[in-house]
Formats: sequence, C-alpha cells, structure tokens
Amino acid sequence: MPQTFPFMITQAGLDALVDAQNGETEAIRVTEVGFTEQHVALAPTLEVLPGEFKRLDTISGQSASETVIHMTATDHSLDVYEVRAIGLFLADGTLFAAYSHPPSALFRKVDIANFLIAFDIVFSEAVGGDIEFGDATFLYPPATEVTKGVASLATQGDVDEGSDDEQIVTPLKLAQRLLPVLQSIVDEAEARTQADAAQEQALDQEESERQAADTALQSLINALRAITITGAGLATGGGNLTANRVINVLAATAAQVMAGVSNSVAITPASLGPIITSFGQSGYASVPGGNPSAVLLLQWGRFTAGANSSPSITFPIAFSAPAFAVVVDGTSDTNNDAQDNFPTVRTPTISATGFTAFNPNDSADQCCFFAVGQVDLT
Repeated sequence: MPQTFPFMITQAGLDALVDAQNGETEAIRVTEVGFTEQHVALAPTLEVLPGEFKRLDTISGQSASETVIHMTATDHSLDVYEVRAIGLFLADGTLFAAYSHPPSALFRKVDIANFLIAFDIVFSEAVGGDIEFGDATFLYPPATEVTKGVASLATQGDVDEGSDDEQIVTPLKLAQRLLPVLQSIVDEAEARTQADAAQEQALDQEESERQAADTALQSLINALRAITITGAGLATGGGNLTANRVINVLAATAAQVMAGVSNSVAITPASLGPIITSFGQSGYASVPGGNPSAVLLLQWGRFTAGANSSPSITFPIAFSAPAFAVVVDGTSDTNNDAQDNFPTVRTPTISATGFTAFNPNDSADQCCFFAVGQVDLT
C-alpha cells in the first residue's frame, strides 16, 4: 500500500489554495515534483527546495478523501540518487508544499531500474477537491470503500489479528479464520445441551426434595399451631400459634405504688421516681400505704430555741392537712440543770406548714423535731 506523508503547505501555496477555494481562480494544478538529498527545515516561508537536483513532470494524482490525495510519479532515466525531501510545484513554478524525512533517506533509485513512487499526501484541512495534477495518464490510488484502486492481500496473520482495515481478505483466509470460531460455537452448543440436560435432572431432583420439605414443614406448622401460650400471674394475654400473640405485664403508676393496694401491676424504676424523699438534717420521706388517695409523710429537722422563748418552726414541705403529731426534744450541752425543763410543742399551733415550740430554760437549746402527717395523691 502507498505510504502516507504529512506535507506542509507553504504560504505561497496556501494563498493559491485560498484563491481557488474562494472561486477567484480555477483549481490549482500540481505539475511537477522535485527531489533533494538534503533534509529540509520546513517553514511556511519556504519558496525553493534547498539542494533540489531533479524534477519530474510525469506525475498523476487523485483525491482519496477530503484531506488525503494519492499521487504517483515515474522516472525512466538511468540516474542514481537518494531522496530525503520532496516538493510539489504548481504550473507557475510556485512551491506549493514540501515534506522532509529525517534522518534516513526516503527512497533510493539505481541506474538499472525504472523509478515509480506512489504515496498519499495528508493535509490538515479539506483541500482534495481544489487540487489537480498535470498528468492523469497513469495513477494507482489506494482502494477504499468508494474508490477503485490498489490494495494488497492480507496474510493469514493479518486476518487472525483483525486490526488492519486496508488489506483484502481472501475466501480461503477468511475460512481459516472462521473455522476455529465456528468449531468453538459447535462445541459450546454441544456442551450447553449436555449442561441443560444435567440441569433439568438436577431441577427435577430439587423439586422432589422441595416437595418433601414442604410436607415436613406443613406437619411442623400444624403441630406448632396446636400449642397454646397463656399468661399467668402479672402476665396476661396469649393464645394458640395461629396468629401473633402478645404477653402483657402492666407497669404500676406512681399513684398505685404510693397507694400500695394493687397486686396486678409491676413496680418499675419510673413508677418509684415520684416517691417523695429528701435526706439531711432537715428532710422528709413518704411511706406507701393502703390508701389510694393519700400516703403517710414523715418530716424531721433541727432548730435553735432561745432562752424562755417560743420559736415558730416551718416544716421542710407542707402537709396536705395539719400534721397528725409533732415531737420535739433537745437540750444545750452546757445546760446540765435542764433535765426537768425540756423544750415542748404547743399542740394547738400545729398546722400543715409548721408549729410553735416552747423553751422553759434560762439558756438557748439545740432542738430537733419529728412530725407525722399525710400528702394527698389526688
């Protein structure tokens, strides 16, 4: 197949091409190809081919696509030379485009051979329709899907690799390539048939085992449904296993804990929380009892009674009604003669919030009290 070379269009060649594309001139005509043995530094300002030693006017060309032109040239002389750079010249002598092939020679000609070069020129833009060639008597374009031309036959290795899109596959090589593929398809089909038969047998066995398992499971379900679970004691609810069952244990409310009369609920930490307590030198504590509307409340504290005084004492918290009873006791450590003159409670002063005491001693006494009353739950 022809080799592809990326040619650089010179500025002069580009001007001529633009004029042709804009309709100002006819399509540009490449009439000669020039050769040089030198490597050329390509630049748009290039106007001549440095070291050019030969030009051929026996060239032909044809667009292979919008960006590729196929070109051929011949030399029937006895000249001997090497070529490292090529230039394409228009009919007026303008250097249209050039290509350099460093570092090795692009091709060589010997004296005993006629020279034929065929190559593809690649441009960066769509220019194929705007370029013509001076001699169209011979041309060997590359074969494409839309252009008749020259193509090589693919080797068996090329066909097996399957990556070359520029060579022709023969029926024999195609058959050699497809034979192992077709054989693998046949082998896979046979293996699949055997696998399907084995799978069908396995499915039949699985279905038989599943039916047996279903029968055993149904028997177990029937046996379980005959079992009954029933709550006892504080637990209530239950029934047979034909449906979801719930066993309930009711939690006692704070009022039920304080009342202390229900035997059908369970005490929880939350229900114990509301029990009234406060510990210290002055404090109180409630006592659950058998009354659903009220509980017993015990209170205590300390106070100082001045000499021959009647101090008023306030309970830590108020009772729901006047306290049932209040007891006072205490003497001063330094009053050794007070054994017959203990502090007392003025009973008529007992209320829900406090009481009045009396100290008959001639000195102050440190006293304590203990009171009993009730707190309503409603």
